[in-house]
Amino acid sequence: MQPPAPGTLRILHLSDTHLTGDGALHQGSVDTAAALDRVLAHAEGVPGVGLVVVSGDVSEDGSRASYAAVLERVGGWAERHGAALVAVPGNHDLREGFRQVLANGHVLGEGGVRLAHTMEYHPPTVPVSGQSIVAGRRIVTVDTSVPGAGYGEVSEAALERLRTALAGDDAPHGSVVVLHHPPLPAPTALHDALRLQNPGDLAGAIGGSDVRVVLGGHYHHHFAGSLAGVPVLVAPGVANDTDVTGAYDEESAHVGSGALVVDVSEDGSIWSTPFRVPDPDADPLAFHLDADAVASVIAQAGKH
Repeated sequence: MQPPAPGTLRILHLSDTHLTGDGALHQGSVDTAAALDRVLAHAEGVPGVGLVVVSGDVSEDGSRASYAAVLERVGGWAERHGAALVAVPGNHDLREGFRQVLANGHVLGEGGVRLAHTMEYHPPTVPVSGQSIVAGRRIVTVDTSVPGAGYGEVSEAALERLRTALAGDDAPHGSVVVLHHPPLPAPTALHDALRLQNPGDLAGAIGGSDVRVVLGGHYHHHFAGSLAGVPVLVAPGVANDTDVTGAYDEESAHVGSGALVVDVSEDGSIWSTPFRVPDPDADPLAFHLDADAVASVIAQAGKH
């Protein structure tokens, strides 16, 4: 891959790593630690990465051990490459475990330098939030997770923190927003039930601001769209790849991992390239849920 243009921030955008503390297979079929290792090894060929993002579902079980495993792998990669590291919770994450290891999600600063955080207790009801400056860009994380649910929501507290962050004048090249549940239409009935519930509120917060791009995950497949005139990019899943061409009321995923390389130029223009890293030794079908099974998941985790 060509190196980034001068003045450009290159982002390695990972999502849905779904690591477990005990090494259990995701959906009974995928070793997510091995999948993450393959993606990071493949990304060694990407030059000039200044920021690594993990946009939610960092963990499958919310355990401290799972976050430590992500920090070792992704944090180690970022440090070696002199890149910042930012993560945000998703619906599978638990805020308590996330904070114990990753603090507010802004783990490494510009150049791969570890950031210092005060050890302040927050109850799980309080969304994880943070911001940092990387190469003249304000990186703002927005926690869209809802404890005990699979759908997403930007709470009023999170919206207020976002508005306050975007009102600052410390980012000459604009802002990047990172969240889990993307403000885009969902590809399947299951993901539609687990979608972001209030994209309009998010649009109101970023419309007319200096936000250059919104980075999300959750759908386990690459998508691109826009919200309030701002590009929205969804990264492929590390854990598996959603079959977006299957029956709408069913849910299937293929074994395969990927990531996005996102370039944010000084003038605010965006260039994005997805890459996939298949596992040649695995069964191509990671899992399949028929319509009845999907309806059961929706009843348990969807918005009522």
